[in-house]
Amino acid sequence: MADPKTGEVPPFGLSANEWTFYQYVFSSAKGIKFTDRPESMDIQDAYTAMNSLLKKNALEIINVDNENMLKAIDLRDAEKASKLNDDARLVYNTIRAAGNNGIWTKDLKKTTNLHTIVLNRTLKQLEQKQEIKAVKHVKYPTRKIYMLFNLTPSSEVTGGAWYTDQELDTEFIDSLKAACLKYIASRSFPRIEGIPDAVFGADHEHYATASEVRRFITESRISSIDLSVKDIESILDILVYDGDIEKKLPFMAGMEDFSDEEDDAGQDGLAQWSYKAIRKAISRLPTEARMALFLL
Repeated sequence: MADPKTGEVPPFGLSANEWTFYQYVFSSAKGIKFTDRPESMDIQDAYTAMNSLLKKNALEIINVDNENMLKAIDLRDAEKASKLNDDARLVYNTIRAAGNNGIWTKDLKKTTNLHTIVLNRTLKQLEQKQEIKAVKHVKYPTRKIYMLFNLTPSSEVTGGAWYTDQELDTEFIDSLKAACLKYIASRSFPRIEGIPDAVFGADHEHYATASEVRRFITESRISSIDLSVKDIESILDILVYDGDIEKKLPFMAGMEDFSDEEDDAGQDGLAQWSYKAIRKAISRLPTEARMALFLL
């Protein structure tokens, strides 16, 4: 039935009051207190709508700082859960709450308090219906982790850019290290004909930053993966540890335009670390790469 005030038809068979209350809860990412309600609803209507939405699995009760709160559940998930039996609904909602980090079967059993046989049977049924899926965790390869079927595992589960099929992609990392070193080296020393060992003065500030290295990697299409500045910083940290580059003290941003949609500025937004190649590291680059330094 359409809302008499707005003419809007609530989704998933919700009443006008239920839809109003649901939208109110949904608007708060952290949830609402049990005493909160929309200004347009009186206490009785709000209480009735709240209880009905809880029964329909459209709301859940969460604990925040030792206080029970109400939080909205995606109505598509709520509709799926409402069609399940009690055991399946309990398992489904517990897995849903784990998000894209998933939940280990041992923790799932502890949370649901279901017998192992019942839990395994329920998991199998939900997998067959493609409501949930099992994923491998890069840190815990022997554990069985479950999450909702339509979710993409978090980088914590997959290992992020550095893992392929839960295996550390050393070939990709090595090629990226070489590309980063090549670019940083091209920015580390002046090109003066006849002076191969020329260096910049101590006041030189325009060494490569992580965001500039990222831009080079992206524009050169060296990686088919969209790497973040933090990803690049991880590679640069390895190069620092290996003694191939050194990390220079931050300078104040604004001296040049290093704008990037994902800058490597510090938390205060002012300081940027820069990186300089150590000359002996250049000698370890392949001859072709050393020649290319002067062609960048």
